[in-house]
Amino acid sequence: MHDTRFTFTSRGLSFAAVGAAFAGLLVVGCADGLTVKQQPAGDRPKAMSGAISSLERGSESNAYPLNLPSTDKLRGRAAYTVNCQSCHGTYYTAAEKADSAKDLALADGHVDKNKVIGPLKEEGRYPAVATKNGPDFMSRDWRFQRTPGQIFQLLAEGSAPEKLGLPKGKRLQHPGPVPGPDGKPLRNADGTLKMEMGRGWLDFMEISRGGVTYTPGDPVPIWDAIFYVWSRSIAGHSVTRFKEVWDVYGQNCNVCHGTIGKGDGPAARTLYPLPFNFTNRKAMAETTDEFLFWRISEGGQFTKIPESIQQTMTPQALSLYVHQWSAMPAWRGVLSDDQRWMAVDGVRSKSYDHE
Repeated sequence: MHDTRFTFTSRGLSFAAVGAAFAGLLVVGCADGLTVKQQPAGDRPKAMSGAISSLERGSESNAYPLNLPSTDKLRGRAAYTVNCQSCHGTYYTAAEKADSAKDLALADGHVDKNKVIGPLKEEGRYPAVATKNGPDFMSRDWRFQRTPGQIFQLLAEGSAPEKLGLPKGKRLQHPGPVPGPDGKPLRNADGTLKMEMGRGWLDFMEISRGGVTYTPGDPVPIWDAIFYVWSRSIAGHSVTRFKEVWDVYGQNCNVCHGTIGKGDGPAARTLYPLPFNFTNRKAMAETTDEFLFWRISEGGQFTKIPESIQQTMTPQALSLYVHQWSAMPAWRGVLSDDQRWMAVDGVRSKSYDHE
């Protein structure tokens, strides 16, 4: 239960209530190895931001990009189109579906049809490729209990633990290119890449820079492709979904976490520790959507982390990024399930550049 001294408004928490409620926060008993003892002010962390010294390596030794991953047509879409689309198919946002339908209708009556269809081909939007296998990226199911870092490990190395909290348990596998004697990927008779389960893409990811080239060992195209499909399940919902997501974030999260999610909103200075910094790429890449939904729902005065969540995140990530005595209120009962999911998507969208 959250402290009833929190006051909610249609625009989120009132500033005075945030400070007053935080001043009266109670620390609950020991639970699941969490640090719950009230610490002297001088010993407390400066911010609940996961502000560790490096953003390059995570608890799973994944390499994180120094800049935000991008989903736009020059990076995320291009990486997906060249490397993933032949198996996973074409995924249009709701807006792209509408725009493409208009463009194709125009092309039918256009003197030079290729002038209209050409740009669609360049963007990988024509002709649409059917999904052969893999998850439905328009659904939340494929990412609900997965961290972006876990998906990166799966693609980069070809294998990853199914449950990060159970590293010796079942492993996920993904097909990847088979290298030839010269280090280049082998190809089948029809020119397609020869694939094998458990092979990683880190040395074979292709990008379009004046033609198709390989980027051996470069993690950035993989991250771009991951967040491209991540954004599909938001933007594919409806033409207005991203606006709705940002409205929910702006009305309820902005006051503490700030417009771009750095934890520097107008009320942040009244809170201790400071609100979470959503632009911390490493922290966000090591959390699941299931965790974010639960955390938003339960607030900072929970007594136990559900076992299902503990199994989907590494102990290191839970230790670094989960603080039981934060000032965040419980949003369950204040926001609907759908609004809390939109808050999750709004929070997540601060960790990558999107179209």
